[in-house]
Amino acid sequence: MDELYPIFLRLNAKPVLIVGGGAVALRKAEGLLAAGALVTVVSMDFHAGFASLPAVQRITAAYEPAHLVGAEALRWVLVFAATNNRQVNARIYSDSNALGILCCRCDMPQDGDFIGPAVKRCGPVTLAVGSAGASPGLAGELARQLAQSMDTAILRQIQLSARWRQHAMERIPDGELRRNLLRRISSKLMRDTIEQAGDAEAEKLFQQWLTESMNAATVAGHATEPRV
Repeated sequence: MDELYPIFLRLNAKPVLIVGGGAVALRKAEGLLAAGALVTVVSMDFHAGFASLPAVQRITAAYEPAHLVGAEALRWVLVFAATNNRQVNARIYSDSNALGILCCRCDMPQDGDFIGPAVKRCGPVTLAVGSAGASPGLAGELARQLAQSMDTAILRQIQLSARWRQHAMERIPDGELRRNLLRRISSKLMRDTIEQAGDAEAEKLFQQWLTESMNAATVAGHATEPRV
């Protein structure tokens, strides 16, 4: 089994092509729309569920290479070969590969460039579980189990950390002091404060740590100033 490199892509406003209009294509389209992608689907027939996805551009046609490179084609970031015909899927992959476009073969994941994992979103956290194509169903079950076991205090800590991290990056120029502050933000002490005392007390603790770090940065700056 090949070793895979996991990655989270920012697909907001990026064009993605799906070839095939069945249940698999529908699931792919739903997941891509959730990530903000601009989704186009090419198929002769479309699953009824596509009627509830008005943001998807549907092209009623059999696949042709022109869908990848024709005058009307966008520069696709990703392509999904999701037809019910293995020969067509293989041709889509081959055509995409020749153009340097990453392609997922939904019928034979091991033969494509990437595999879409089972995904569960828990507030600020996205859980993605893959089985290298061996068992998508079991990967989905594992993702559900992991989502159900998520620590709500950690989830809240991550949500608050987005803003705190930005403050740290903007206001603490010293790299070591900044890393120390970020470690404290991620610490069990902060998590316990959130869980036991709430967001307001956690905010006070962060502000205290931020002030300490800024003061230390000021002292360090004076210490390194050259003498005149």
